[in-house]
Amino acid sequence: MTGMNKIIILLLLFTGSLAAQDTADTLTVKRGIFISGVYRKGVRLNNTMLLDLYAKNKAYDAEKQLKHSRFMLPTGAAVSVAGFAVSIHALAGKKHSVYVDNVEYTYYKRPIMNLLGGIGMIAAGVCLMEFGNDKKIYSVDLYNKKKKYDVLTPSIGLNQQGHLGLKWSF
Repeated sequence: MTGMNKIIILLLLFTGSLAAQDTADTLTVKRGIFISGVYRKGVRLNNTMLLDLYAKNKAYDAEKQLKHSRFMLPTGAAVSVAGFAVSIHALAGKKHSVYVDNVEYTYYKRPIMNLLGGIGMIAAGVCLMEFGNDKKIYSVDLYNKKKKYDVLTPSIGLNQQGHLGLKWSF
């Protein structure tokens, strides 16, 4: 083998190992209908673990998006449940009676506006939950971009032996 071939093979092996190290610390998302799971190295992370990870790595934009998501998901669920209750109440209606020619007629008055409002609340709640999931996924994307940027940014610092040198984190 010539010297040039050896250099190319070493370069390919080195870049392959860098790519493998880069994906070891990234987060992945499994999207569900109303909830998204975030995984790191195959282990599912809850919101508290994610916030700690974001704070430790100084991913402040990702932390902000996750905090918004944590507010939107339960709010969306509550709005959907309230809309469902309003819709059921409107569909049940209110019993009324009227006398016509000495005959009593019973009917149910169902307010259409309450029904439409309940359906609108259900739709708004689902939208809030999905937007909260999108914000959670966006926070993971921001974290992964920050980690990739941090890997590619060299800095001058001290190594473990106390010698000054160029520091490149992987």
